[in-house]
Amino acid sequence: MATVALDSKRTKEHMKIRINRRGWAVLVGVPVFILTIAAAFLVSIFTSSAQASSTMPQGIETVAVTVIPGDSLWDLAREYAVGYDVNAAMEHIAEINALDSSEIRVGDTLDIPVLAN
Repeated sequence: MATVALDSKRTKEHMKIRINRRGWAVLVGVPVFILTIAAAFLVSIFTSSAQASSTMPQGIETVAVTVIPGDSLWDLAREYAVGYDVNAAMEHIAEINALDSSEIRVGDTLDIPVLAN
């Protein structure tokens, strides 16, 4: 076993830590880098102009259609989305009118986008 003898004079002195250039770069650079990234993230969150819209997007021409007996979402999509995929048109109509399902009731008024080639 090895034994270590301590010098009583040396243990009472404070040991000085010497940091070289690379050590200072790490000691100062890493926290500065992290704070810069965090500040950029916070600034981008609070200055973002992206917002959800509750209104219908501009540029989409729609027709207000009142549902009559015998109408289905499929029929309305097929009638007004000439040349387009009927399933995609049904999804679009459901999205614009905030429908949870493809069921519609007689008397409902739906905004139907006019899609034609």
